[in-house]
Amino acid sequence: MKDEKEPRILEEQQTTQVHRATKATDEVPLNIVTVKHYESKFRLTDAGTWPAFLQLLFYPKPLGRSQFFFIRVLLLIAMIFFTIQLMANGYDAWIAQYLHSLNLPVHESGHIVFSIFGNAVIHSLGGSLFQIIMPIVFCISLWIWQRDLLGASIALWWAFENFIDVGVYIEDALHMKLMLISGGTGAEAPYGFHDWNFILSEMGLLLKYDTIASAVYTAGYIGMWLCVLWGAWSLFYYWFYQRD
Repeated sequence: MKDEKEPRILEEQQTTQVHRATKATDEVPLNIVTVKHYESKFRLTDAGTWPAFLQLLFYPKPLGRSQFFFIRVLLLIAMIFFTIQLMANGYDAWIAQYLHSLNLPVHESGHIVFSIFGNAVIHSLGGSLFQIIMPIVFCISLWIWQRDLLGASIALWWAFENFIDVGVYIEDALHMKLMLISGGTGAEAPYGFHDWNFILSEMGLLLKYDTIASAVYTAGYIGMWLCVLWGAWSLFYYWFYQRD
């Protein structure tokens, strides 16, 4: 009996040792590092959560007491009032007549600037282009470097107001009844003196003058209202999120 038990005991001992070795192998400690991923949620109060293009367009610099917040509110109200006046009366509006006296020297300067291209059509077009470009230069300066969104919106509003000034000139391209800087009408002047009669004639678009003028007017009115909204946003953001 003793001889029969010994092989069985030896077998059980070997089986136990194998299980222990297997268990020891399975119990290798694992150093697991858990990383928590936090999603950045868009928050108006934290510009760091905004996409870059939204920061560029809509994040204004914080205003201090020296920035005259309530004067800025008055400027916004004036923008709204003048936009309504322009939509109601067009070029006959008081603000259009006043700004025309400022736009005219810029217009004439544009002819000189664009004459460097040596092309008669571009030379004629340069006046209208330059009176739109100049306010845009001020807009970019205030927007990109100063981060003054209200100031930038006012400058851009002026650029779009120039669309009304140019639209009247385009609308007169066929009949040429407007009094020009020469003291006479375009119909009395030599061919080429009336900018838009010359431009559209050379491009074969003279008979589409009314369609082109309407498109320019529409772009001007839409642009002015977008500028109002842009300026209003800057004041809204300051009052509710930056004032403290």
